Amino acid sequence: LPQPCVGRQFGEDFLLSWWRGSASISLLMQEEIKVAATWWTKEIKKKYDSKKNGVEALDKFHKSLVEGLTKRCTGHWHLDTPTRGCAYRSISYDSRVDPLLRKAALDAGMKASIEELLSGSRYIMFINPGAVKLRNVAFCSATPEVIYQKEIKTTEDSKRFTTKSKSAPTPSVTTRTNPISSFVHKGLNSMGNSKYDINRYLKQQQMLVPPTM
Repeated sequence: LPQPCVGRQFGEDFLLSWWRGSASISLLMQEEIKVAATWWTKEIKKKYDSKKNGVEALDKFHKSLVEGLTKRCTGHWHLDTPTRGCAYRSISYDSRVDPLLRKAALDAGMKASIEELLSGSRYIMFINPGAVKLRNVAFCSATPEVIYQKEIKTTEDSKRFTTKSKSAPTPSVTTRTNPISSFVHKGLNSMGNSKYDINRYLKQQQMLVPPTM
């Protein structure tokens, strides 16, 4: 029987592993994405005539936006650094309409244009791991409003905690040596008599080594 190609098997295993990893990441970001899609759907609902056009269009809009945001965030969802790639993941309606909002409105078959439905709304929404924040474009300097938040333990937090927990290094103590004692030691060592009593020697010379300098 022919043996299976090793390279092909490795490629299949790699693709399967990658697919599982992508699937798990997609599940992790579904909460934030659904919160974002729900907010934009409610914003459109304010000016959408559901009695005339039906409620189904709003559900289709929400579903399309969830799918679009999932594709946008896949591969750009960094749990260790939540703010990394925040501009890429953001969805906005300011000077232009975000393509995902326009596509969702088209998929839903809404008769009114997205500009009409969002007239008066100028927002940028940041969708990050653990947080969804909204900034009013008219007040760009203001702190973004948090509409969803949950705690995520990141690798950076663990490293920061470990660094803070480390005990401070013990300062090295430098012992001051007596210059006279050092001079005599050096002379005695050269004569091969390093164990000689220095004070006894200095006393004979009428010189006493002070306890400290």
